[in-house]
Amino acid sequence: PCSFKEAGCRYKGLRGITMERHMEESSQQHLVLMCSLVTRQQHQITSLKNAMSRLALNQTGTLVWKITDYSNKFADARSKEGMELVSPPWYTSQFGYKLQASLFLNGNGAGENTHLSLYIKILPGEYDALLRWPFAHSVAFTLFDQSEKACNIVESFVPDPTWENFQRPSKEPDSLGFGFPRFVSHETLTKRNFLKDDTLFIRIKVDPSKIVAV
Repeated sequence: PCSFKEAGCRYKGLRGITMERHMEESSQQHLVLMCSLVTRQQHQITSLKNAMSRLALNQTGTLVWKITDYSNKFADARSKEGMELVSPPWYTSQFGYKLQASLFLNGNGAGENTHLSLYIKILPGEYDALLRWPFAHSVAFTLFDQSEKACNIVESFVPDPTWENFQRPSKEPDSLGFGFPRFVSHETLTKRNFLKDDTLFIRIKVDPSKIVAV
């Protein structure tokens, strides 16, 4: 068979002069077949990458977000108005809602220049057509105190079903979502060990079983 068989060539002549003639006469056809094969392989690779990305996403409903190099990022936030950090996206469960958190180190809105502002928003997910809308799970934000005797800061809320933020998203949302513009003050951050080794840890936990904030 032709050495371009895997690319789709169906020639089955004998080796030798006959095969050499086929290779010479079919060079253009072989080029077209190879281009088609490369295109199919690129599509397969893209599909596999997308599948692996979905599998790699957190599906526990809880994100522990590690913010490193805080000093430099905070300095950038002070010099660049509206600088926003975004978390890796995650799912509330294997077939649940897709979420993402936003953090403003120098504050946003009512917390600008004085607080860390923290928000959560709903992203278009793979299984939105099967889910109940509006989104109604309670959400809790925790800033970890990295001391042996920890005194964490916790804020939580239950979504208001009338808010547009909690309806099924048709595209990547432009808005911040919902959260706390005054999540924690810059002054409080300097106390205890919320900031240790230039690193913050923030947990965002979604709990479908709770209908009141905790």
